[in-house]
Amino acid sequence: MDARTRLRNLLESPFFDFAPWIAMSVLVGPQRFVLAASLATGCACVIAGANWLTGVKPKLLDLVGIAFFAALVAVGLVVDDVTRHWLERWSGDLSNTLIMLIALGSIVVGKPFTVQYAHETIAPEHWETERFKRLNYTVTWVWIGAFAITALVGFLGDGPLDDPDNIWTNWIVQIAALILALRFTEWYPDHAIATELMARGEPTEPPPTVRELVIPLAGYLVPVGIVVLCVDGAPWWVGAGLIVLGTIAAHQLGVEEREIEEVEEEEIERAGAA
Repeated sequence: MDARTRLRNLLESPFFDFAPWIAMSVLVGPQRFVLAASLATGCACVIAGANWLTGVKPKLLDLVGIAFFAALVAVGLVVDDVTRHWLERWSGDLSNTLIMLIALGSIVVGKPFTVQYAHETIAPEHWETERFKRLNYTVTWVWIGAFAITALVGFLGDGPLDDPDNIWTNWIVQIAALILALRFTEWYPDHAIATELMARGEPTEPPPTVRELVIPLAGYLVPVGIVVLCVDGAPWWVGAGLIVLGTIAAHQLGVEEREIEEVEEEEIERAGAA
């Protein structure tokens, strides 16, 4: 697989189109509004350019992101200090709310935004099937939930807690929600299709378990624990506990993956011998 193909495969994931919104949400803060908006604009332009170079069709989030963040940069350069201070505090929450409304609007008009990404990997003859539509509605609702969480916890830190740089509300919880949504996007179609086929008595691989959905997220615990220790975001034992828990879970996942690979290799050998 050449570099162009690998890049195209990466860009087919919705995560990359969310990257500018994530960057704006986690980077904005006191004295960082124009910087965050500029980086988000640059990120959106780079992703759009990469999509064009690899032949990936432009998505709604690409176009809205470029226009929205470029407008924020322009506004940030001309407004007075009072308005800029307001934007530094609330623009991240506004960004999270806007992307949630975009996703929700795609449901309202009957065109879940994830369909655009699914079209890149699913054959056209499946696009109008009930299964294809159902899967995309479910995945889109999960992303709406993730965006709602990021907006709510961001508002909590900026508003009631009066702490725009709160590590939990501005970073850890928001990123965790998005990682879980991304992981669900990868896990759910295989799970739902395998479950459906098994219910009809058709041959299929066992559906991925909920444990398989959650366990890979263990890798997120270690860097979170390190950050908590470095910035005093919680008592030291919280950071240490997250590191230990993440290390144990990651190790267990690695052991299980090796066992699965060994079983698969044995089955291949037996099939070859037969």
